[in-house]
Amino acid sequence: MSAAATPPPPGTPGHHDRTYAAYFARISESLLSSDDEPVTFERVVRRAAQIVPGCDEGAITVARRRRDVVPAAVTSPELEPLERLLERDGDGPSWSESDGATLLCDDLRHERRWPAWSAAAVDRGFRSVLAVRLQTAAEEVGVLRLYSRRPRAFTDDALDIAEIYATHAATALNQARLVTDLRTALESRHEIGVAQGILAMRYEIGHEQAFELLRRYSSRTNTKLRDVARIVVATRALPEDDKGPD
Repeated sequence: MSAAATPPPPGTPGHHDRTYAAYFARISESLLSSDDEPVTFERVVRRAAQIVPGCDEGAITVARRRRDVVPAAVTSPELEPLERLLERDGDGPSWSESDGATLLCDDLRHERRWPAWSAAAVDRGFRSVLAVRLQTAAEEVGVLRLYSRRPRAFTDDALDIAEIYATHAATALNQARLVTDLRTALESRHEIGVAQGILAMRYEIGHEQAFELLRRYSSRTNTKLRDVARIVVATRALPEDDKGPD
């Protein structure tokens, strides 16, 4: 773990709170501001394994429906069988198992909530696990699971750090997705505009009529409008359309 990734030591209560607030503000900024590496599940889980005391490995799953979880990232191939068990059986420390923000098991050898999953985790050398929701005020992004090879590895401070980090990470992931969606929308809008211009010139019609051609073809063939626009930009005409507008 690098020095920059190490949480500050406790001090007086007020100083401790301010120091941790500043530390996690830097963590949030580092997740959001790097041009070299986009905010991804892989990046988030790697960073979590670095900064949460006691953590050896980590994983993230995302939920599509209740009891339907999909592995998104792991820090080690050792975790992949455990994530597949979660996906297949819905067994293990998953967000659907609790109404709280976190789930903690201090010793998987004695865990009774998920006996089959816990036995599989112990077989792979893990003794304790902490699961934290990745959620914003608007939605649940997924669940972050942190693994340790030692029993009782996650202290109260580790839980606090994991929960605060999860809040920042969920926000960063959500903003990254929104930026990606916006970029995609802008690119689609540009392609549709170019396609309108191509059809307007080819058939000597106005831009509104050209857009109506695109829309009708999209509806008739059940093809997304942006995909029709890409075809027009590539071929300089509507697919299989030699007649022009009606």
